[in-house]
Amino acid sequence: MDDREWPTDGFGFTLPIRPESAALVVVDVQGYVLNADGHLAHMVNRHSPELQQGFLERAETMIGNIQRMQTAFREQGGRVVFTRHGAQLADGSDMVLRRRGRETVARSATDDVGSHMAVNGEPAYEIDPRVEPLDGELILDKNTSSAFHSSPFDLYLRNMQVETLVMTGVAADQCVLATAIDAADRGFHVIMATDACANVDPGSAEATQVLFGRVWGYVMTTDDIITWLSTGQPPELTRLAV
Repeated sequence: MDDREWPTDGFGFTLPIRPESAALVVVDVQGYVLNADGHLAHMVNRHSPELQQGFLERAETMIGNIQRMQTAFREQGGRVVFTRHGAQLADGSDMVLRRRGRETVARSATDDVGSHMAVNGEPAYEIDPRVEPLDGELILDKNTSSAFHSSPFDLYLRNMQVETLVMTGVAADQCVLATAIDAADRGFHVIMATDACANVDPGSAEATQVLFGRVWGYVMTTDDIITWLSTGQPPELTRLAV
């Protein structure tokens, strides 16, 4: 359905978002996604180089906007939280069966050069240095799409008295979406930063943001989020403009 046909008046909602209780969440911006020397980036580049090149161009925009929001949050004393996704055991046996199967297929598709994901401890598992955490910022390791399923994310957020999450990172239609929906269902107020999330297929990223804004939370640009952080004024545009 074209989003203009969606009965917005019957599905609207207002979230009581407050900058002072907000945290920026940087999801899985790791080497295995961005570096073409193995893992997911290597596999996509090998089978569809134009697709990977397009993703890397969009990722540059994502990185720049995450950097801008990191600066804004840190200047105001806000929380910046990071997640890292991958196997926690070298043989990958801690991953769900579906995920282990995908890793096997990925190895086959790259002549055993690399699977989709890195293992905790490998260089490609680390967060991209352009958005790296500062000392004292929280890093959560997970082996599921949603950070709520395989890390103490919920507990830590509530202990830190965080109410609103600004979601950024990769992939927009996978780990970002899964974590965002889980957060909304747990009663957090969630903002998906439309131009600070990315994935290989831009169409599915847009569809994800349209659907999220209809039901689960706000979808806002980096500019609007930074303006809200600095002024505290409720945003005017809270859904993806299509």
